[in-house]
Amino acid sequence: MPRNPFVWLVSLILLAFGAGTVAAGDSVVQVKDLPTNATDTVSSPAPKENKMVGYDKGFFIQSADGNYKLVIGGYVQFDFNVDNFGGETNYGLRVRRARLAFKGNLFNPRFTYKFQFDFAKFQTELLLDAYVNYEIIQKDLLEVRIGQQTIPYIRQHQISSSAQQFVDRSLASKEFINADATDSDGDGVADKLVKNGRDLGVQIHGKPFGDKLEYQVGIFNGHGTNTINVNNDFLYMGRFVYNILGDAGYSYEGDLKDREHPALFLGGSANYNMRNISSDKVTSLGGEAGLKWKGFSTTGELFYRNTKPGDVLLSTTNDVGYYAQAGYFVLPKHLEVAVRASQVFLQGPKNDKGEFQFGINGFIYGNNLKLQSDYSYLPTNTKNGIENNHMYRLRLQTKF
Repeated sequence: MPRNPFVWLVSLILLAFGAGTVAAGDSVVQVKDLPTNATDTVSSPAPKENKMVGYDKGFFIQSADGNYKLVIGGYVQFDFNVDNFGGETNYGLRVRRARLAFKGNLFNPRFTYKFQFDFAKFQTELLLDAYVNYEIIQKDLLEVRIGQQTIPYIRQHQISSSAQQFVDRSLASKEFINADATDSDGDGVADKLVKNGRDLGVQIHGKPFGDKLEYQVGIFNGHGTNTINVNNDFLYMGRFVYNILGDAGYSYEGDLKDREHPALFLGGSANYNMRNISSDKVTSLGGEAGLKWKGFSTTGELFYRNTKPGDVLLSTTNDVGYYAQAGYFVLPKHLEVAVRASQVFLQGPKNDKGEFQFGINGFIYGNNLKLQSDYSYLPTNTKNGIENNHMYRLRLQTKF
């Protein structure tokens, strides 16, 4: 057996891929609609009228037998921000995201792909997703995904940025995503951490037992998008979710569907990575739980991070954080109100931060055309005491 775990995993996947292809035979044609999240890969039948061109969560064109399909979609987010930090007020407009995605299937409906670009990050991070996915055992029991993709660790990052309950993800979920040490001034010493929600790697995932269990296990470079593995270590991760009742899914954080039956879930995740340059050994753990029912939703995650510095003169640090949020559609499928609390407690003096928010969301044409607005109170512990910061955001989102 090869000593390198990455080579071992790829070899195992290739063997499973071949076995799955032989066992597949002639199967019922299905069309994959691939969302951002790995476990929300939903198989849906080809259009009832067997259209070769049309619209279904994106503009599509496909072969008559459904074995080849291309779906083009995207979204744009226009933001207006007002913030008051340190007693100074600033106003601003910006295009937060301008994304275009190409997805579909090749050869047969079980071999799918996705490429996603963000033109708002044209000069820094244009290519977001670039992967292929193969359903080895049908009904989403066992699948393999290879390429650049979202690291399946934090639930909130498995949900598209176009489907968040607030204008942005929580303070804690942004703090505890994977980060890699970089040398920004070229002196050979790590002086900056770059947060990487996506990475290059391989993951095995599925939803067995009638979609009751979700699992994701993978190996990634650990250095972010469009970056090769610059050391001999990888990021190892695993995530498991038990859907106690129903299936909450990942299409929107709140209960936009106005479910008649409750969807209740509980899950946990973990990852390990050795950072480049600094050689810090980072172990992260997470827990998640949530409920959706009759327009009401509540979701929360708890995070823990242990960092053992590569420099033996530095001390090990332990950081924790959480977010908890709830929402309710006062007008089913059209008007939602939401509240959220999030805090991070970073080991060391005066490193704690908080976020307390209230939001209102108006769905003009479902999630494809909506207005979002939220107010945030952001207390930050500084060397001069607690700094009381405030922020207001307004967003118009168009999606196709």
